Amino acid sequence: MSALHRMDDLLGMHVRFADGVDGDRVTDVRLAPSSRVRGQLNELVVDGLVIGRMRPGTLFGYDRHPDQGPWVIRKVIRALHRHTGYVGWDDVDRVDWEARIVHLRTTGLRDLTAATDIGSG
Repeated sequence: MSALHRMDDLLGMHVRFADGVDGDRVTDVRLAPSSRVRGQLNELVVDGLVIGRMRPGTLFGYDRHPDQGPWVIRKVIRALHRHTGYVGWDDVDRVDWEARIVHLRTTGLRDLTAATDIGSG
């Protein structure tokens, strides 16, 4: 059995792509309900990671819905975070907890809208 870690341990970790290129950092962890039920609720499991530059107030929730908030603010937030993207948990090869690096199986990020599709299937 692998060691348990807090979700907070993933936040801020560096990312390394499959081709050895260093990426930005984990700015958010997306969860989804699993088939395991604990009590009356389904357990949550990591579904994917939002990768980008750590900035104060990162995204303010503007990544979750394309029509979130006033148009001007939405455009400014999206411009500031234009390099932010998403990787599914299947894209994670391994996590080096000691070195604080998430190693990926992919060489690029998906559009952040992939993170908004969780649970909509």
